Amino acid sequence: MIGILSERNYIKFMRKLSVAKKNKDRIGFLLAGILTGFAVTGIGVYIFYNNKKYLEEVKQTTRYDVKAPTVPSKEGFQIFIVSSLDKIFKDGKTLLKPNFSELANLSSAKNEYESFQVVVKSGQEALKSVQPEISDLINAETGAKIDKGNLTWRVVGYVPTKKPYYPVKYVGFWPDPLLPFNNMDIQPNVTQPFWVTVYVPKDVVPGNYQGTIIVTFEGTHSREIPIKLHVYDFILPLESHLKTAFDFYGHVTHSRYPQEGNESQETYQSRINKLNDKFIIEMLKYRMNPILNIDPTSESDLGRVDRYRVFGLNNFAIGKIGGTFNNNWPKNDREIENLFDLYRTYGEMLKLNRMLQHTYIYTWDEGEMGNSWVAKISSMIHRAYPGLKNMVCYQGIWDPDQDPQWLKDIDIWTFQIDKFNENKIAKLKSAGKEIWMYISGPGGTGSPNLAIDFDSMDYRIIPWMCWKYDIKGFLYWCVNWWPLVNPFKSAANTKWEQNGNGLLFYPGANGPLDSLRTEVFRDGMEDYEYFYLLKEGRQSLLSKTFVGEEESKAKGLLRKSEQLLEIDQSIVNSIFEFTKNEKILKDRRNDIAQTIVEINKLLTAPGH
Repeated sequence: MIGILSERNYIKFMRKLSVAKKNKDRIGFLLAGILTGFAVTGIGVYIFYNNKKYLEEVKQTTRYDVKAPTVPSKEGFQIFIVSSLDKIFKDGKTLLKPNFSELANLSSAKNEYESFQVVVKSGQEALKSVQPEISDLINAETGAKIDKGNLTWRVVGYVPTKKPYYPVKYVGFWPDPLLPFNNMDIQPNVTQPFWVTVYVPKDVVPGNYQGTIIVTFEGTHSREIPIKLHVYDFILPLESHLKTAFDFYGHVTHSRYPQEGNESQETYQSRINKLNDKFIIEMLKYRMNPILNIDPTSESDLGRVDRYRVFGLNNFAIGKIGGTFNNNWPKNDREIENLFDLYRTYGEMLKLNRMLQHTYIYTWDEGEMGNSWVAKISSMIHRAYPGLKNMVCYQGIWDPDQDPQWLKDIDIWTFQIDKFNENKIAKLKSAGKEIWMYISGPGGTGSPNLAIDFDSMDYRIIPWMCWKYDIKGFLYWCVNWWPLVNPFKSAANTKWEQNGNGLLFYPGANGPLDSLRTEVFRDGMEDYEYFYLLKEGRQSLLSKTFVGEEESKAKGLLRKSEQLLEIDQSIVNSIFEFTKNEKILKDRRNDIAQTIVEINKLLTAPGH
C-alpha cells in the first residue's frame, strides 16, 4: 500500500519545508519529503476497517428527535435541560436516545467543573433578545453560597462537516464551538442549545445547593429553570494524575490572527506571543498539558514553566531536537556524541530547578520500529544524565522478546490507540516501561476519537480506558490546526477527509474559545481523579487498624472500593467497545464519590 503522510508527519514536513525555503534548498528537501510520504503509512487515512460490528452499528443508528419534556407556552416556545453528553443538532435531533429534564440536577466535588445545556426551541415566531439571568446557588441548611460568577453561559455554535472516509452518523452542521453570549434572537422553528458550566470552588461548604436560571425574551416572556447541585466533601487536585501531552502549534497562530496594517513586526510578534500564552493557559484549565519543548538552559523558558505550574502543568517535553521536529537528530555517531554535554546540562538544570520528575524528551516519532538510530540516541541521553526520560511514539507496540537491547534506554512507549494489544503492553510493563496512548485520525475501528463527528461519550471515556488498562499518559498531536480553513465555517480542517481532527480550541477575537469536546474531555479527566482519590483512600484504610463497629465499616468500604476501582465490561469492554449509556457512567462516578466521602469520614474519625 502506498503510504500517505500522517498528521504529525505532514506538519513536520511543512515545518521543514519552511526551513528549506530559507536555506534555498527547496527542491532537495521536497524530494526527500515525497519519499518520506511514500514510506509512511498515514494513520487512519483510507485504511481497511477491521471492526465489522462497529460498522454495522453505525449503519443501523438513526438520530433521535428532540422530545421536549415541557409544555409549549402560548407563544409556542419550549425550554428544557439536556446533558453535557447530548449533541443537539440544528434540526432538533440528537445522536443518542435523549434523556431530557425540566431541571438541572448536578453533583460535583470541590475544584470541579460540571456542565449542562439549556435548550430553547422556538415556535412559529422568532424569539427576540434572549437573555439569561443566573442566580447564586444557595445551601438552604447552612446559608453557604456559590457565587453566580462561577456559572458561565455560552452559545453552542455549529460547524459544517464534509463526508469523511470513516463511518459517521451524520454529515452536516455539528455542534462544537462554545461562543461568547451576546444579546441574540432565535429564528422561528429553531432548536438552540446554550452551554452552562458550574465551577465549584475549593473552599465551598459541602451539601445541597439550589438556584435558578431565568430566560427572558424581549424583556417580557420568561421561563425559570431550577438548578440543584450536590457538592461532595472532597477536593479534586489541581494537577492531574493521568499525564497528558497535547501539542499546540504556536507557529500557525498567525494564520487566524494576521498582522494589522499599522502594526510593526515587533508589535505583531508580541501580540502573537501573548495569544499563544493565552491558549496554553486555557489548555491547562482543561487538564491538557502542552508539550512545550522548553530549553532548560533558558531562564525565560524556565520562567514560563513556573508560571504554567500555577495552572496545573506537571508534565512537559524538553529540548529542540526530536519527534516533534521531524526526528531532526544529527546523522552520524560523532555528532550525536557531541550532544552529550548539552543533555547532561539539561539534566542538571532540571534537577536544580526541581523539574526533572515532570519532564520527558520526545525522542522519536513513528517510522520503523527497531531503528538502531533510536537506540543510539536514547543511549546517549541516558549516559549523559540517567534521570532524563526517553519517550517514543509509534503506531504499533514493540515486543521486548524480539530485541530487548533496542528497547533498553526507552522509558516511555506511546502507541496509537487502534494498535492496542494487551499482551504486548503487559510485556513492556514487565520490562519496566511506562505506557502511554495516542489518538490521531479516526481509524473506523470503534475506538474513541476526538474528531468533531463522534458521540460525546468518545471524548469522556478516554481517561476511563487509561485507568482500566493502567495507561499512564495520553498524547494528542495538535489542538489548533487552523491553517487550511476557517474553523468556524468548515470542520474539514485537514487534507485527509477528517472533521475537526487536531482542532479542539477555536480562534476567538481575543484568544481561545473552548469547544464542546474540551468540556467533555475535562469531565473525563476529572472522573480519572475520582478513581485516583478512591485508590488513595483505600490504601489509607489498609494502613490503619480499626476495632469494633469501625472495623466492620472499614471492611465494607474496602470491598466496595475494590469493586468500584475495576472498570467492568458494562462500561469498557475493550478499546473498541464501550458504553454509550450516560447513566451507567454517572452512576459509577457518583458511587465512587460517595465512597470517597465515607472513607474520609472513617479516616478522620476521633482516634484516627
